[in-house]
Amino acid sequence: MKKTSMVAGLAIISALGYAGLWSAGVVGREEEKIEYKIEKVTRGDIQTAITVDGKVVFDTWKLDFTGAGTVDAIKVSLGEMVTKGQLLATLDAGAGESGLAQAKTEWEASIFSKERLADGGADYEIRKEAYKNAKDKLKAEDDLYDEYVDSEGKDSTQALAQKVKVRVAEADVEDAKNRLEQADADYKNADYQLEKSLAGYNQSKSEYDGYKITAPADGAIVARINGTVGSVFSNGQNTESDAFMTLMNEKVFWFEADVEDAEALKVSENMKAYLKFDSYPEYEFEGRVIFASPLAQLDSNGIATYKLIVSFDRKDIKLLSDMAGSAALVSNEVRDVLMVSNAAVKDKQGKQTVIVKTGDGFADKVVETGYTNGKKVEIKSGLNAGDEVVIVK
Repeated sequence: MKKTSMVAGLAIISALGYAGLWSAGVVGREEEKIEYKIEKVTRGDIQTAITVDGKVVFDTWKLDFTGAGTVDAIKVSLGEMVTKGQLLATLDAGAGESGLAQAKTEWEASIFSKERLADGGADYEIRKEAYKNAKDKLKAEDDLYDEYVDSEGKDSTQALAQKVKVRVAEADVEDAKNRLEQADADYKNADYQLEKSLAGYNQSKSEYDGYKITAPADGAIVARINGTVGSVFSNGQNTESDAFMTLMNEKVFWFEADVEDAEALKVSENMKAYLKFDSYPEYEFEGRVIFASPLAQLDSNGIATYKLIVSFDRKDIKLLSDMAGSAALVSNEVRDVLMVSNAAVKDKQGKQTVIVKTGDGFADKVVETGYTNGKKVEIKSGLNAGDEVVIVK
């Protein structure tokens, strides 16, 4: 910007007739200097935005053993891409393997027992058939007893002997009926034992799974391995920052910032954002707010902050984890418009006017204004890029 001074009584001031510049009033009176500056009309963006500092975050997984033992295998190397469920590393399981095998055997035996006692199962069908046979035999013995009574009399030796057989057959029917009814209770008990053995198996499996690390997702690469084969690992010895293995998905990333409540209240999801990173000062990345947490987190000084997450297009630029940058979160904007400082525009008799520097002097010019953020104002008509306007100090 060019600084100069204006002397009252000069011809250009008289021609302009601008009250803010004309201060001497009468030629010949004592000279009075008026400070002003010249500003060029430029083309650019006008925004109402808040700027927050943050960093690049990649989708990562911090993986640890939940069991204790000696690392006996690391099955991947740094930079290797993994698939979901892939075995990455193991501890010497020791007793964990035998405990899991025993629990699995008990669980499978419980499944077999329940299936045999279910309606249609082998044990149930055996009891059902025994009850049917016992009733058939009782009927046969009853029929034979009736024949002896009819032919020999009820007090005959044959009738009395047959009556004993009927009583035995009746007892057999009652016993078979009880055994069939007991099948329901046995089935419920088998169901309970199955649940119990399954819980035991799952517990053993969970403990055994603690001796190994598997990939939780496809597409991640091994970013860090914090140990070697032969390392002794104690359950819970590592913090998240020094997990045994870290996976990272380079294709899933975002910008993350923590802001105080005054800023958080101005942010909403889907708000447009323009990001710049210290490592790429020449680039601007466009994005949008995808998450604005309403839940506070306290920093080391006890100050509440709120997490913001912004998705953005990386433009095929290489990014690194924790790369520092800033995001302008825009609540309103106009892009690629003519603009000048607000101070250059004055209301004169109900019209928006500016003082334009001409080849040999100055002139008032009416303009049409648009959006303003309080510092810059959009010029919709009346000026061109490169025109010079006066801002009186």
